[in-house]
Amino acid sequence: MSKIVMRFTGVGGQGVLLAGEIFAAAKIKEGGFGIKTATYTSQVRGGATVVDIQLDDNEVFYPYAIDGEIDFMLSVADVSYQQFKNGVRDGGTIVIEPNLVHPTDEDRKRWNIIEIAIITIAKEEVGNVITQSVVALAIANTYTKALDKQLLVDTMLSKVPKKVHELNLKAYDLGEKYATEAMAEA
Repeated sequence: MSKIVMRFTGVGGQGVLLAGEIFAAAKIKEGGFGIKTATYTSQVRGGATVVDIQLDDNEVFYPYAIDGEIDFMLSVADVSYQQFKNGVRDGGTIVIEPNLVHPTDEDRKRWNIIEIAIITIAKEEVGNVITQSVVALAIANTYTKALDKQLLVDTMLSKVPKKVHELNLKAYDLGEKYATEAMAEA
């Protein structure tokens, strides 16, 4: 695998950190190197947050993603999308929550913008909005093919309480399903 650099953005309290933590931990379990670096704005709850994830077979020497080298971004909040989108390389993929993120026509020309209602899926189909980080995890892995699915799912299950395992497995399956459908339409 070559190096994969991802960025998840949202607002404080949306759980984008968990997805980054799961990706990094899974890559390390695989024997590679995974780093998750989170940045918060001054307003912790409700302020823009960004989590950069670097997965590589070789050691990663700088913890922050370099703007212009990010392959994939997922955003569930417009404030963070607007603030951090320019880090994505031209032609890169950005998955957005269409009910909350509003890309411009110029953005759509510069990047491959995919609309998947992440929060709606978590809230209405899974039945728990907190599972949006696992929906996002599945979407990101389906697009990037960064890690073996079973390794990622097993790592995810090790990071969440046992009582919500079934809910999170459902969230992963739905995220994967919607990402696969979006890829087929593209």
